Amino acid sequence: MKRVRKTLDELFLEDDPFGLLDVKPVRAAAGDDKSRLFEAFEEICQFIDAHGHVPGEGAASGRISLSERRLKERLRVYRADQAMFERLSAVDRHGLLEGIRAQTVPQSLDDLLDEPLLDSPEPDIFVRRHAVLRGAQPDRISARIPCSEFEKFAPLFKQCTADLISGVRQSKRFANEQEIDVGQFFILRGVMVYVAEVNEPHVRNGKRNARLRLIFDNGTEGQNLLRSLATELYKDPSGRRISSASIGPLFEAAASGAMAPDSLGVGRVYVARSMSPDPKIASLDGRLYKIGVTTGSVADRVRGAASDPTFLFAPVRVIREFEVLNFDPIRLEAILHRFFSSARLAIDIPGHFGKPFHPKEWFLIDLAVIDQVIPLIVKGELSGSYYDPDTETIVSALDAGE
Repeated sequence: MKRVRKTLDELFLEDDPFGLLDVKPVRAAAGDDKSRLFEAFEEICQFIDAHGHVPGEGAASGRISLSERRLKERLRVYRADQAMFERLSAVDRHGLLEGIRAQTVPQSLDDLLDEPLLDSPEPDIFVRRHAVLRGAQPDRISARIPCSEFEKFAPLFKQCTADLISGVRQSKRFANEQEIDVGQFFILRGVMVYVAEVNEPHVRNGKRNARLRLIFDNGTEGQNLLRSLATELYKDPSGRRISSASIGPLFEAAASGAMAPDSLGVGRVYVARSMSPDPKIASLDGRLYKIGVTTGSVADRVRGAASDPTFLFAPVRVIREFEVLNFDPIRLEAILHRFFSSARLAIDIPGHFGKPFHPKEWFLIDLAVIDQVIPLIVKGELSGSYYDPDTETIVSALDAGE
């Protein structure tokens, strides 16, 4: 037998013996809304009892607390509603709602604008509070971009790093923006920065400023203001200035043979060629040289070369010797070695007791370049230059930045 489904209307018309459909709406307690209104109004009255004035109308009404401002706004709403007088007159013990005007529908634009909020002698809506004012913005904000000619500056960063390791340069806490100039290195947030150019120098607010071209050792560059760089260095707890590799006249060539009686020291720079029979060493003859410094006789220094790992366990032939005065031999040797560090021979030889030895005084360079470096040191003109092993030439930092 086929079952006939009833419609929804038919289901609702059926008898409801259990009263399931007799649902009555829930009514709110009659006194709830009124009680809450009385409590809110009583809070205003209690404020007057405690402070002796209406919220917002005290002697310091220009600077009132957030809670007082909230009560002031609540009272304003009550006073603008005629019905509130009828509902709250019984509890208005301070006469706060006496004389309020009946609420009317505005008939014109003037009626619409004639509101207590706009008529108030201290319209809070027009008072700016807790707003952050934007400071003066820079004329141009620089963004870092890839440096298209970074290969020109990469050797400078490499040389500066070598100078820091050897002690020729030192890193110091940044403390003076006047130290920012072309050719200077800085460390900002762990990145080494090189000042390649100083452009558009000017004075603003009584302080020197300029547009800098900065090269970063991560291969980017930026056009930053001098004072902007200084501000960032001041803010960075690890911001550093790297001292210049200013060598100065560390020694004088004793061409005349005259020795000053009060000389701090007499020493010698020597350049030697290895006479090793090892085919790997012999094949580099004419390009491999040892640059050393000694405070004694060069002949004495090389006499035991065949048993000295520093000399590759082979005799050498001294081909250059320079007598020098008034110098720190350790620093002088560090300067020469760091200058030619990009051309240092990478070789390991078995030392005494089979322990590997890594000689650091042998370089693959042209002898003519060594002859050029010595006079530059004498004149104090080596600072800011580096040796380019690809072209086998001495490159000035200023030339590299062009």
